[in-house]
Amino acid sequence: MNRGVAIFLVFLVLAAALLAGGISSRGGRYFDPHLSRGSYPCTLHPDPGKRGPLDWDIDGWIAEPLRKVGEPSLYFEKPAGNTTTLRFTFLPSFTDPVIVRIDDLYGDHPRLTATREKDQVVVREGPDHLVRDLSKAELEPLLAFLESTRVLNLPPDSCLSGIDGVIFLIEANGPDGYRFINRWGVSQGPVYDLGNLMFQLTGWPNGEQGPDRNREGYRSGTGPDGKPWPRPDLTPAPEI
Repeated sequence: MNRGVAIFLVFLVLAAALLAGGISSRGGRYFDPHLSRGSYPCTLHPDPGKRGPLDWDIDGWIAEPLRKVGEPSLYFEKPAGNTTTLRFTFLPSFTDPVIVRIDDLYGDHPRLTATREKDQVVVREGPDHLVRDLSKAELEPLLAFLESTRVLNLPPDSCLSGIDGVIFLIEANGPDGYRFINRWGVSQGPVYDLGNLMFQLTGWPNGEQGPDRNREGYRSGTGPDGKPWPRPDLTPAPEI
């Protein structure tokens, strides 16, 4: 082995150690490790064929605020029995997220757990952390939406950054497996709509930086090809 090859191998080992150390310092893996090795569409790119993996550091900069408020990893901590858990995370660039989780989504005892930040919602009297049971009637619109759009079959999105920086993340785990569906800066489409349906269950008013972004300043424009940008998701969603 010549000296150049040896130096290169040492560099690779050091880089791997630094990466592992960075992940470890943030608490280890949180999302599906395959997300940083797969190939997924980039719905925001003018080229509809653009694909790539997710950012390797999603276990840090996306997972860290979830860990901060004690949210479990839905990938590594699977729901008990045959139940399904659904979680919406609204993650702005520089502030903590709004998180809405529904456990036992299809079962007899669905339960809502939500955490809000003052910058994202209009704060009224009441807790910033909410836990309560949900009635069947409350869940009917959401369940109907999941059935009609098949949004949980959408693939992840390899675009995770931009001028706006807001991320809409939907996760689910249960008998049908783990789902991770993320979109950046959207103000329409099934991921946006599902997130807001879940947020409405909290009863919290939307704020200036909240998940209801259907205002002129956030609405989608057009790309260089004259087509909508960000690109809308396909409906019904493709199987993955």
